[in-house]
Amino acid sequence: MGKNFTLGVNGIFVLFFLVFLTSSTLVKAQNCIKPANPHISNLSNFTVILNWDSVYAANHYRIRYQEIGASTWINKNNIIPAHKKLVNLTQNTTYQWQVRSYCSAGNSGWSIADTFQTTNFPLDCDGVPNGSAWIDSCGNCVGGNTFAFPCIPFSPSVAISLASSVCNDTTSVTFITSQNPNEPDISSVVFSSDSGYFVLTGLATNDTVGSSDIMAGGGLINVNTTLLVDFIISPFKVSIKAIDNSNGQIYGTFTIENSVGGGVLIVATAPPDNNNVTSGNSQTIVLNNLFVNPSPTNITFTSNIISELGDVDIQTFPFTIVCLMVDCNGDPNGTAWIDSCGNC
Repeated sequence: MGKNFTLGVNGIFVLFFLVFLTSSTLVKAQNCIKPANPHISNLSNFTVILNWDSVYAANHYRIRYQEIGASTWINKNNIIPAHKKLVNLTQNTTYQWQVRSYCSAGNSGWSIADTFQTTNFPLDCDGVPNGSAWIDSCGNCVGGNTFAFPCIPFSPSVAISLASSVCNDTTSVTFITSQNPNEPDISSVVFSSDSGYFVLTGLATNDTVGSSDIMAGGGLINVNTTLLVDFIISPFKVSIKAIDNSNGQIYGTFTIENSVGGGVLIVATAPPDNNNVTSGNSQTIVLNNLFVNPSPTNITFTSNIISELGDVDIQTFPFTIVCLMVDCNGDPNGTAWIDSCGNC
């Protein structure tokens, strides 16, 4: 005997709910449609922006692209806006691409394929297609998207002064160098004189011999230092270190020496900084009471500065050394005199 099955009110409700739920799910799945209108913008040798119409129900998108004729796709996932920039493409190459949308109920199929060909514009020195950057006289890539300025001719400013020009005086000497922004960097500096000498006898390690003020990086670095004896190289040559007054660190070193043929020599070299152009710098070196003036004569100091590019700048600074008459009271150029009684 066959059996009859009868659905009660609750059974009808359950059946209706299942049918409604299934229908609702199908509607949601159907709402995750393929993105339309795939197109490109901002095409260049190596980059492109892929665009498509936004899908209302989409949470995110996925794209795939490949060179025409390639066997595999490159995928980019979890894209939130309706566009994506591709980079590191190959210039003068044709690509195809597609996009699909992902919704809460699933994902769509792939959109129609779109194609594009990257450009083949000439590159400037910064690697920008049709860019305006160029190589300046210092060999650096400037202008265009680099935002760097071309270098200017090597023309350091130099000043040398003596605290006293009296013969045989032990005096202080000051050396000042500075550069404008965009000049080639200084590689080495040599100051020399054709007479006079340094008092090096009796100096010992860490003796204070002067001071130095340093500005670099266009003003980003400002350092005040004390000059100390680093070590004694020989009776005629001493290494000097510049100690940062704020933290005690060694900021640089240079040497001072008495030349065999007379006069003095100060030699400083700058470490390479991976940049052959300065942002602007200056340095003032004061050697306190180390230099002894010669007998009455004309003395000449010379600065010989070489850039990291091999430029050479030479400047001279003449001084007249005089001996003052000392009166009987010991005053230079004084007016005291010996009277007939033999008194001053």
